[in-house]
Amino acid sequence: MAMVDVLDDTPANQPGRAQLLTSLNKFAAGITRYQDPVSGRWFQVVDKGTQAGNWTETSCSSMFAYTLSRAAQQGYIDGHYAAVAQKGYQGVLQRLSVGKDGLTNLSTISIGTNVGDYAYYIGRTQATNDFHGLGAFLIMNEQFTAGGAASSAHAVGSAHAAGAVGGAQ
Repeated sequence: MAMVDVLDDTPANQPGRAQLLTSLNKFAAGITRYQDPVSGRWFQVVDKGTQAGNWTETSCSSMFAYTLSRAAQQGYIDGHYAAVAQKGYQGVLQRLSVGKDGLTNLSTISIGTNVGDYAYYIGRTQATNDFHGLGAFLIMNEQFTAGGAASSAHAVGSAHAAGAVGGAQ
């Protein structure tokens, strides 16, 4: 996310810009390989999607979908990554639900992490409405709805997503 935001504000002739673009293109190619083909999301332990206990996580999926969408939209990476981003976005939307209180909930958000082994990461709490995921979701959703990156037939309305998300836990 930061690379895209920095590139948005960096003049084309700025020394070092080419290195940022190279890094972003490598990231896009690398992260695309690990997208879950079924859900469109990415795993808690990104490169271990086939290992027992791993689960698709909402906050990283939101960040990756935003980054790929915005970078493709801005021409920083190849346009085919927009479809990868769209699949990620749709996957995250599948984690939205409406609670008994009428508020929208976002699930399978990993609470904060430290350095640990595989068991540590897959054992993290899968929270609903944790701020780690809500912020990433709102930024991603804004990209896809206001940014014009998503088909309006598939997008969650910004007012619904931003105004009706349940309280953080």
